[in-house]
Amino acid sequence: MDMYWDCANGISGDMTLAALAHLGVDFSPLAERLAQAGVACVIECREENRAGGPGFCADVRWREEEQPLRHPADIAAIFRRVDVAERVRGRALAVLDALAQAEAHAHRIPVEQVHFHEVGAVDTLVDILGVCWGLEELGVERVTASSLPWFGGSIECAHGRIPLPAPATACLMQGKPVRPSGAQTELVTPTGAALVHALVDDFAEGPQGRLGRLGTGYGSRPAPAGLRIWEVRETPADTQAHGGREEVCQLECHLDHLSGEELGQAIEALAAAPAVLDVLWLAGTGKKNRPSGALRVLCLPAAQEEALRLVFRHTHSLGVRIQRLERVVLPRTAATVSCDGERMPAKRYGLEGCTYVRAEADALGRHAAGRGLGMPALRFAADARHTVTEEAK
Repeated sequence: MDMYWDCANGISGDMTLAALAHLGVDFSPLAERLAQAGVACVIECREENRAGGPGFCADVRWREEEQPLRHPADIAAIFRRVDVAERVRGRALAVLDALAQAEAHAHRIPVEQVHFHEVGAVDTLVDILGVCWGLEELGVERVTASSLPWFGGSIECAHGRIPLPAPATACLMQGKPVRPSGAQTELVTPTGAALVHALVDDFAEGPQGRLGRLGTGYGSRPAPAGLRIWEVRETPADTQAHGGREEVCQLECHLDHLSGEELGQAIEALAAAPAVLDVLWLAGTGKKNRPSGALRVLCLPAAQEEALRLVFRHTHSLGVRIQRLERVVLPRTAATVSCDGERMPAKRYGLEGCTYVRAEADALGRHAAGRGLGMPALRFAADARHTVTEEAK
């Protein structure tokens, strides 16, 4: 699954954490694993409703009144100790390295001397690891983001009053697309900029694909809007071209009341419908020893209602079961192939590093009928010629 980060109103570590919580990520198992690694903390996510709509806020609390200053190596050591998936660990270390390098550049010191004070050692640690944990929990493979808002003003920190964006943030924003916002307050924090730098694969002024759920994360300031992140799934055309995983719906009903003619017409009508991907009839014996069977209709989630309407129309079934399934498809594109001296439409697909081309069955059938042959005659003849050619080589 892909994810789109709408950063129009800014981004920070806690905003990203909160948006992922709004999408349903449970961070309590991560808190337990952090405690086992020596960092006892509570990750509290609560509902928040502002002008930007319903969302979540996230707070990180710890037991000790004061936390020690932690250098990047200290936090990296915790990331290596905590029991998380390797991709979570790798992503977290990449974000930490980006933040540490930016802080070192801003203060003109070696990376080893960087210590986290303004951003807070525990806050930084949990925000970074928590965001990477959340991406893994949701199965996110790719992150796209909007341009970042440019903002001005100044802020008080341990080094005195500094201009905004803060030096570390400004360093991390280099090379990223920005747009003016007119804001005179901090919209992008150093941690937020590091998350964008290390985790965002590309920038676009909007998501592309089929929109899924929306998660909104609000920060500690009472800003009316927050970070919005969208789940994005590929369109059917994208999935076919590149291959991968997609959701499909399976509609199923048992039929024992249709005549053979009615059943045949129902299957034919469903198979011809644009909303339907595939139709399968499984013959069997039903209740009271009646000849019966299971009708299965496959469709995309967006076409579920139309496919359901067609099943009821053509079968008069009194009930249809619906399942959401995941399927994996091979990358495939339209092609043409020469068969028996005629060019005809085909599918080109990839499997285990090889490319195959398969003629469309309808085209083969029409050509075979035109020659007074059955379809197997064309296919077997083509296979025989192919075998002879290979042996001649």
